[in-house]
Amino acid sequence: MRLQIDMDILKDDFQASILLACWPGMGYVASSVAKYLKNHLPTELIASISPNELFQLPGISVKSGLIEPIFIPKSEFYLWQREDKSLLIFIGESQPVLGKEFVLANTILDFAQAHGVKRVFTAAAMPLEISHKDTPGVWAVGSDETVTNMLTQNDIRLMKRGTISGMNGSFLGVAKEKGFEAICLLGEIPFYTVQIENPKTTKAVIEVFTMLTGITVDTSELDEVSQFMEKEVDEYLKIVQEKGERITKDKGPETLH
Repeated sequence: MRLQIDMDILKDDFQASILLACWPGMGYVASSVAKYLKNHLPTELIASISPNELFQLPGISVKSGLIEPIFIPKSEFYLWQREDKSLLIFIGESQPVLGKEFVLANTILDFAQAHGVKRVFTAAAMPLEISHKDTPGVWAVGSDETVTNMLTQNDIRLMKRGTISGMNGSFLGVAKEKGFEAICLLGEIPFYTVQIENPKTTKAVIEVFTMLTGITVDTSELDEVSQFMEKEVDEYLKIVQEKGERITKDKGPETLH
């Protein structure tokens, strides 16, 4: 079973060597990486996946007695092409309902494979006991020893054990079964910031991604955002301390998404 791809906007005469697929998750790392690349490379929207079987409507919002418009998450493909390089970016605005991960992963990967993609990337957050003032590191997992050897040769640390859940996990598992070179880049975030954006981590993951792919993009815009977010977290921690609350420290979960 495969999901319907919207043919109205489909540009079918293209080839791409790399796919980056991302969904919202902890620290908004994956979606921030994909959206930044989409916005800072000259990409074009080329296709979308029908949302009919992917999402449920849990309810509606009401404001001042009026029913708010329904939010239907988009699942879209963007293409960046240059004479010597090309990149297909898939951005899902929401993770699908439980049980649809496998069919969505197959739909995305079949589409990518039909257009020449050999290597796929996704991204996730790795919550650790670090400070938001630290420079975050990037870890990775790969689909086979050839991939992991390439990662270690580029001084990227490997996540030795654990679980990657949600669409990231399903996507990587299906990609391995289909014979893709699959890589998940895991950006470190402070465990107490899993509900807010982490522009430092976004930049760190993008820098590793561009190093591995040879695709260049200016990330200086993220420096200013990082400074702003650092001040915001400082203020949050100050309020927490003033209230006498205690943030429980741990070594970070073994299940990532």
